[in-house]
Amino acid sequence: MPQLVVKHHQPLKAWLAVSIALIAAVLLIWLAFTYGEARAGYDRVAAAKLQDNFEHLSRKNAQLQEQVEALQRERDVNHAARQQVQQSLETLQARLLHVQEELAFYKGIVSPARGEEGIRAQSLEFTGGGAPRLYHYHLVLVQARTREVEVSGSVDMKIYGAERGKPVILDAHAIAPKGAAPLTFAFQYFEDLEGDVIFPDGFQPGRVKVTLMENGNGPVQQNFEWQKIISN
Repeated sequence: MPQLVVKHHQPLKAWLAVSIALIAAVLLIWLAFTYGEARAGYDRVAAAKLQDNFEHLSRKNAQLQEQVEALQRERDVNHAARQQVQQSLETLQARLLHVQEELAFYKGIVSPARGEEGIRAQSLEFTGGGAPRLYHYHLVLVQARTREVEVSGSVDMKIYGAERGKPVILDAHAIAPKGAAPLTFAFQYFEDLEGDVIFPDGFQPGRVKVTLMENGNGPVQQNFEWQKIISN
């Protein structure tokens, strides 16, 4: 004879189990949402802080860039100012030297040193004449005397040098371009004489001797080294 098994139905326990599971799921979802919000808030604070730092550094960089540009402009201005001052100084020094040379020139005329009275060649300069072997010369004669008199006479100029290894003496008038008149002078204080010479091919000048032949007086001779009177 089969046995009869009796099972008791407990719907309350099942409902409680389902409720607990639902509550646990809701709790987990809430915890996850709360964590996400907290994490998101933290990230927003960090991002805002990074943005603030970036903007601060950007402003600082712009300020430093402006300072660098200002210093560069100041440096350029100072450099230009130094160059201008240097150029002005060199110009003034050149003018001062020129004035001192002129002062010495006129002092030698109006107040000659003892033993320097009479006529003399104050300076002699040769420059290239623009053509091969052509040279232009500039001779300045002065008179230094305690009394004012006019002097006159002639000038003889000889150029000493070598041609193909042999010593040669050239007469300035003889090697002057055709039609050049002999050098003469007539002045009271000073006079500028100019002329041109054409050296023979292969001639190497060494010195120039100037002889001043004043009417009524003996000749005055002066020698000038070529390297000191040639100007490029």
